[in-house]
Amino acid sequence: MVKDLRTVVEQDPTYPPLLFVYMGTVDDGAGFFAWAWPEARAVSDPQRTLYREFGLERANLVQVMGPGAAACSLRAMAKGNVPGKTVGDPWQMPGLFLVQGEQVL
Repeated sequence: MVKDLRTVVEQDPTYPPLLFVYMGTVDDGAGFFAWAWPEARAVSDPQRTLYREFGLERANLVQVMGPGAAACSLRAMAKGNVPGKTVGDPWQMPGLFLVQGEQVL
């Protein structure tokens, strides 16, 4: 996903600024983003505080292992993305939010 978002941002200078939130340590993020997107802004949230604040729940078995997840995995692998080291809670659902000021749009 980071690779796809980087491509979009590089192609569209009007794309809103991004802030990544991840469950790993600051060192985990530094290592990953140095490789994936050195200019990216990111926040370490190992306690998942922001995940909860944005209403992101933990996945159920179907969300993680069901046909939809399998199709997403195949699309990711077709793009050259392969699973890496698990950092944080692998059952935590991701999210993408547009925030303007104090409002989540």
